[in-house]
Amino acid sequence: MGVRTVHAVCPHDCYDTCGLSVTVEEDRIIRIAGDASHPITRGFLCFKVNRYQDRLYHADRITQPLKRVGPKGTAQFKAVAWQDALDEVGATLRTIIEESTGEAILPYSFSGNMGILSEASMDRRFFHAVGASQLDRTICTASASAALRWVYGTQLGPDPETLPQTHMVVLWGTNPMATNVHEIPLLDEARSHGAKIWCVDPLNTATASRYDYHVALKPNTDYPLALGLGRAILERGAQDRQFIARYTTGFQAYERVVQEWTRERTLAVTGIPPEIFDEWVDQMIHRRPLLFRTGYGVQRQVDGAKTIWAISCLSLLLGTPQEVGGGHLVGNGGAFGIDWDRLGRPDLMSSSPRTVNMLQLGHALLDLDNPPIRALIVYNSNPAVTAPDQHRVLMGLRRTDLMTIVHEQMMTDTARYADWVFPAAMSMETLDLHTSYWHRYVQLSQPATPPWGESVSNTEFFRRLAQAVGLRHAALRSSDAELLREALDTRHPWMEGITVESLYAHPVQKVALPADARPFLDTPIPTPDGRFHLEPLPVDPNPVPQANRRPDELHLISPSRRETIKSSFGNIASVVKEARPEILMHPEDLARLGVASGEWVTVFNEQGETRMVAQESRVPQPGTAVSYAVRWNAAAEGTNVNQLTSETLSDYGGGGTFYSTRIRVRR
Repeated sequence: MGVRTVHAVCPHDCYDTCGLSVTVEEDRIIRIAGDASHPITRGFLCFKVNRYQDRLYHADRITQPLKRVGPKGTAQFKAVAWQDALDEVGATLRTIIEESTGEAILPYSFSGNMGILSEASMDRRFFHAVGASQLDRTICTASASAALRWVYGTQLGPDPETLPQTHMVVLWGTNPMATNVHEIPLLDEARSHGAKIWCVDPLNTATASRYDYHVALKPNTDYPLALGLGRAILERGAQDRQFIARYTTGFQAYERVVQEWTRERTLAVTGIPPEIFDEWVDQMIHRRPLLFRTGYGVQRQVDGAKTIWAISCLSLLLGTPQEVGGGHLVGNGGAFGIDWDRLGRPDLMSSSPRTVNMLQLGHALLDLDNPPIRALIVYNSNPAVTAPDQHRVLMGLRRTDLMTIVHEQMMTDTARYADWVFPAAMSMETLDLHTSYWHRYVQLSQPATPPWGESVSNTEFFRRLAQAVGLRHAALRSSDAELLREALDTRHPWMEGITVESLYAHPVQKVALPADARPFLDTPIPTPDGRFHLEPLPVDPNPVPQANRRPDELHLISPSRRETIKSSFGNIASVVKEARPEILMHPEDLARLGVASGEWVTVFNEQGETRMVAQESRVPQPGTAVSYAVRWNAAAEGTNVNQLTSETLSDYGGGGTFYSTRIRVRR
């Protein structure tokens, strides 16, 4: 077939959703590069995806179905034929459904592959048809999404391509140098035009070091900080009264909430120097366009939703949505008119099964009854590594009466506990459609090569599983081409002109929403009353008081890093270069605890414990430690940082509280 080039899309859970130029020779991918014609990708890729061939053709790839022959967790399997595996699995699932109803089956997935077909089409149809327990997929953005729906009605922000027009950007709880690298050229361009860039982060990240101002607040004080800023703006009479009166509701309720957050109290709680606070307020009042660019890290705490609400209120208080490039950008997922119900077919459900929050997997596997979970089907995820309260999750996965089915590309920690492992194709081997939760481009990802070995796409896996269980509905037989057409069969005006045929001709297309259209001013405000909501979320508006920290206790933050996307690259040696799990600690804390840099330590709390190597670092402040998420478990004797995180849910939306973790360290 010679050498050819195919347009594909990076499938991982990342803001950038990069377009890829994939070069193929004789059904083998020989080069992966950024699409030079893509307005966001601009021909370059991140550290990880530049090494993607090492993942595609890794020795650990699963290429045929596997059946467990040893104890759970030991990864002892034998290869079996597809049909033999499906016959056994199908018979067991039918028995479970007959004896305990479909609620005894629990899906577990997230965004290991963010293709629309791979993430939320045939899989949802299958679980709806069998009446399985529904999974509330909350592990990443639930708190922010709930708050944004409350304030704005949907998740929509300024077009990232207008960033160079801004005169001030507040990067709040985001580190694009590690997690959104294609935002950096846009920020740099804005800065070259005179914009001031502020970074609000308890850690001295690469982004904080790169730009103009670093607001190094204490961990988990973002909410009182935003309220204190709001009071300071009101005290100066700098609120945009006309904008507030025309577009918002709840201003008086907002005033009451911020009243107690005096400048003195805010500074005492957050640890911010007064001169930084005062200059920040002054610049926010006077510089326009002003963009609040909030990351998802800031909402992974107990007060996560209230924090997003409070930052949104600052944006509205100052009337920032009025200028092109100004406003509040968390994401642009609301820019795409995908009919998710058409893809997922909830109408296939014949009952109303219970919903399980994915953050409480340990509880679901160990404590649920009537009926208990008897089958767990995992895809697009690695919960043995990524789920909180890991000790209880692993206890659940060890249950001998639990049938665990994993559709996976590698022998992950979760796959090691499976009864059955089915080989999963990689994104460059399948057809899919991609949107972004940051930029506004729709992309067609075309298969560059056939799937490796006997691996199959997520959609094909669930088609086969449906047949094995005996489900005969026509919707469970739809081909990928049919699913693609259904995904694009929408009357949403912003998707006008984007069709299957047009995407095959031009695989990168922008939604029909002009870049200079101001969200919610030139577009509808999709709240029930058509106004922005400044009134507090329907929870206690005061910060949740935390117990005083013990003298030997540290606040643990486990953020993303440039080398991995959660656990997806955890076994790729060219990407994860340090062999040992690390905990970064400030020199003052190392000295206080009598720990030497480079020394193995036990990190523990009431949830569990794990082993790490302590490393001296100025990234965390004194009293704070950092362990980048998330390593596979082998390097720490079967555990990782999620031994320390809890199933506690956030204030609103049922989100994760990974960054509200306290730990102790012993030699």
